[in-house]
Amino acid sequence: MKKVAVVALGGIAGSLARWVISLAMDEKGFPWATLTVNYIGSVILITVLLYAKHHKDQRWWWRPALGSGFCGGFTTYSTFALKVDRYFAVHDYTSALSYAAASLIGTYILVLITHELLKKKLV
Repeated sequence: MKKVAVVALGGIAGSLARWVISLAMDEKGFPWATLTVNYIGSVILITVLLYAKHHKDQRWWWRPALGSGFCGGFTTYSTFALKVDRYFAVHDYTSALSYAAASLIGTYILVLITHELLKKKLV
């Protein structure tokens, strides 16, 4: 039950953080806020995973709170999919493919860069 509570609290914090970013950024055109939170979330998650891999911490709660909770509430694959679907629905294939590529390729590149930068520092 404790893990459920920390994941829930992390999810609340992540969802609120995503909401604040979406209020601060204009999403009337390109979905910059969604792209931004997914980029940030991927960097946070790879950092948590790498740190947890190399450091056995007695405080068990931070991994589920940050990984599943915060990052799960913060990032939003469903909104990504919805935005791509909306672009396709109005036959805006260039925007759909640009956004999908920016999301998938950009996230992958950020994860690789973060991994390379942190793997030596965390060992």
